[in-house]
Amino acid sequence: MTVNSTSVLGANSATTTPSTKKSSGTTETPQEIQDRFMSLLVAQLKNQDPLQPMDNAAVTSQMAQLNTVTGINNLNTTMQNMASSFAASQTVNATSLLGRTIMVNGNDLTLSGGKPADGALDVQQATDAVSVAVLNGAGKTVRTMDMGALAQGTHQFSWDGKDDSGNPLPDGQYTFAVSASAAGQKAAVSTLDITSVVGLQNDPTTGSKLLTAAGTQVAVSDIKQIF
Repeated sequence: MTVNSTSVLGANSATTTPSTKKSSGTTETPQEIQDRFMSLLVAQLKNQDPLQPMDNAAVTSQMAQLNTVTGINNLNTTMQNMASSFAASQTVNATSLLGRTIMVNGNDLTLSGGKPADGALDVQQATDAVSVAVLNGAGKTVRTMDMGALAQGTHQFSWDGKDDSGNPLPDGQYTFAVSASAAGQKAAVSTLDITSVVGLQNDPTTGSKLLTAAGTQVAVSDIKQIF
């Protein structure tokens, strides 16, 4: 019986092309890929037609593909291990932020125990007038604070927890909105939360998240400033 040299490494190259999938859909290990390839190669050598020997170029091409697949599998394993180590390290480092005060993007104000609630603004350009409106849970403005003209940069403010009539408001979560103008035109201003870190949540997909006193979750990379 004779077998044409293209039957294994030629016309039916898809049969011997290294694959990382088993018939059941599970991923093969690099060693399994190598073993399967070598079995096919030995079978080809045993059954090749002496008058039409196996093409060296075909073997070289197949070996190159095998090495590529094996290298990619090894690289994937290495990257997965590095990602796991990085996630664990990030979690450990994030625990040092527990109890610390941080500044992140947001517009929350937490009123608790009669203490003032702090917030901040990131002013994109020098402004002529800036005002901060504090809103309750229903979205109603309960206090408006005039901050005057502000230079470009980050500015903090403190709300004493009282409404426009000077009456103390109940503890809870409030929000704030900012309006600013420069040379008669609306100016761009970003709002920032100043809150404390009260917990840590480790998510295998998105990584470690810091839990804040404002009830939000933020990534360590989202922190603008640590106090």
